[in-house]
Amino acid sequence: MRILFGWEFGAGLGHINRIKPIARAFRERGAEIFLALQENERADAFWNPATARLPKGYHLLPIPNWRMPTDPKARQVPTHSFADVLTLIGYGNEAGFATRLEAWCGLLAAVQPDLVIGDFSPTLNIAARRRVPSLTIGNGYTMPPGGREMPPIRPWQSKLETFSKEHETRLLEIINKVLRLRGEEQLVFLSDAFHGDRSFPLTLPIVDPYAESRSEGTLPPFNMPTGIRPLPLEQRAEDGVFFYMPRSHPSLRTVIDALSRSKLNVRAYISGLGPQQAAQQSTATFRVSPDPLPFNEIMPKARLLVHHGGLSTAVAGAMAGTPQAIVPWNLEHLVTARRIESLGAIQVVNNPEKEFPGKALSQLLVRMARDDQLAAKAIGAAGTIDPGDTETALGTIIEAGLALAKSPGG
Repeated sequence: MRILFGWEFGAGLGHINRIKPIARAFRERGAEIFLALQENERADAFWNPATARLPKGYHLLPIPNWRMPTDPKARQVPTHSFADVLTLIGYGNEAGFATRLEAWCGLLAAVQPDLVIGDFSPTLNIAARRRVPSLTIGNGYTMPPGGREMPPIRPWQSKLETFSKEHETRLLEIINKVLRLRGEEQLVFLSDAFHGDRSFPLTLPIVDPYAESRSEGTLPPFNMPTGIRPLPLEQRAEDGVFFYMPRSHPSLRTVIDALSRSKLNVRAYISGLGPQQAAQQSTATFRVSPDPLPFNEIMPKARLLVHHGGLSTAVAGAMAGTPQAIVPWNLEHLVTARRIESLGAIQVVNNPEKEFPGKALSQLLVRMARDDQLAAKAIGAAGTIDPGDTETALGTIIEAGLALAKSPGG
């Protein structure tokens, strides 16, 4: 059996953390695994450093990339639905879509897979339709409900702006024009591009932006933290803060400066920072680890978690019963922050430079880290988070994939 995993859009470890356990489970069943990844360097999750190769049975492929916007002003363009997101990255360019669709079809023809598994891969999903049995995975954010018009990404928004609806209409027209010219079946809804023959959103209701509009079931995500239990207040480090952000976060320096001024006792991990740079950033009260810190050990001992709004980090903080100051980097992080904010004991700082100028951000973080009532609220809410049974979720996906691969034409 040959399985092609495709990851077309998005960045970060979340995508590979979904793909890896599924690929490994199929490989253990003898499948040949073909990886077509948006970020080829993420293949190091499978890498054998002793041989400088992927393990036997794994193959890394180039993919037809889209050119992501590099202008920082692009982040200010309103994105209220995934039609807006696709428009922003150039999906409305007819020639661009047609070329990349042809490239994915060429990849399918070259690999001849028995099954396609797409993670945030709408063009691959479209290419696989009626050609290869396909299964889609993703978090709640990257998998809008199929079979309907796009709902708002922002769960606090009840209806879409007119421009979002216009984007959706135009994108669907462009996609269907290309499919018509190719003599292939057209899409009924733009949202169908995010789904395959079987679809498995891997998310928790508390952080799913489409929870109120999703009719299909979801599965617990694989990259959720495990073994995290809240500690009582008296067992937490006085003024203890856990800080986690990617190096490329635009507000990284602002938040570091605020924490440094606060004199709180900070343990930090800044992804993308090398050991020498981590040492240079460290002070007596702001200690930067060159390696990721285990959530299950450090979060329950902290009085405050400061981070960028990554899904697993936000859920881990909630499970640990630790108050959170979340500084979102993008819309996905903001949506996660706003969803989990309902638990209480969470402060979303969307624009720290404007919302908390001067010493205000430092003062906010000190207040949060020393607020016993806030801590008690977070500890009380920890029991409401159920990360689910990821082994059962994985088994469900494997069974569905095997059934699809054995289906007629598979």
